[in-house]
Amino acid sequence: MKAALMILAASMSAGMAFSAHADDAKAAIASGTINMAASMNELALACGHMSAQDVEAGRIKQRDAAIKDLGVTSASYDKMYVGYASDFKKKWGTLTAAKQKSTCDQMKR
Repeated sequence: MKAALMILAASMSAGMAFSAHADDAKAAIASGTINMAASMNELALACGHMSAQDVEAGRIKQRDAAIKDLGVTSASYDKMYVGYASDFKKKWGTLTAAKQKSTCDQMKR
């Protein structure tokens, strides 16, 4: 009986470790997806390819999809999005005007 309990405990802890690993992978996917969404939206806005209203409408659709498909909460999505958008703006601000124009021109294609 004791051996059976030990085996059960070991298999449960292995399952929890697998579950934790799967949760970490899902969180990494969510983070990367939100980073990409924020960066692309901010790029479209910076380049004038989309209006602020269109970017916001897209952001809301992206957020709804992330909540549904990636299991993030609206608060965590918003927090990550704001952080990644801020990171993009900082990096964008370090580029020369010529590099910004070149990047915008590439995005038109």
